[in-house]
Amino acid sequence: MDNKSKQKQTGIYFTVTEKEKRRIKRNAECCGLRQSEYIRQRALGFAPKAVPPDAFYHFCEKLDMLCEEPFSAEVNQKSLSLLAEIEQALVRPDKEVMPWQPQASGPSEGG
Repeated sequence: MDNKSKQKQTGIYFTVTEKEKRRIKRNAECCGLRQSEYIRQRALGFAPKAVPPDAFYHFCEKLDMLCEEPFSAEVNQKSLSLLAEIEQALVRPDKEVMPWQPQASGPSEGG
């Protein structure tokens, strides 16, 4: 590997409370990322998406099979609508789950 393709890396260190650390760890795990990668993405303005658990896909398969069974068109439509709602909320959310939280410590604005 030549030097042009390898960028020099440096560390950033900061402190958090135990509660914040647990929350960061949980959020990173939900996104399938290491904590450092999760924090890097958030700091650079990206919003990593949570990876739905396998149970979600299992549920979707069962619902899909249910929709293939012969029953009323109304039930079929409601099942498909529910599946689309679940997919939108868990697989492809359009907005971040949590709004930005102001910093817990440090100088206040204007001061």
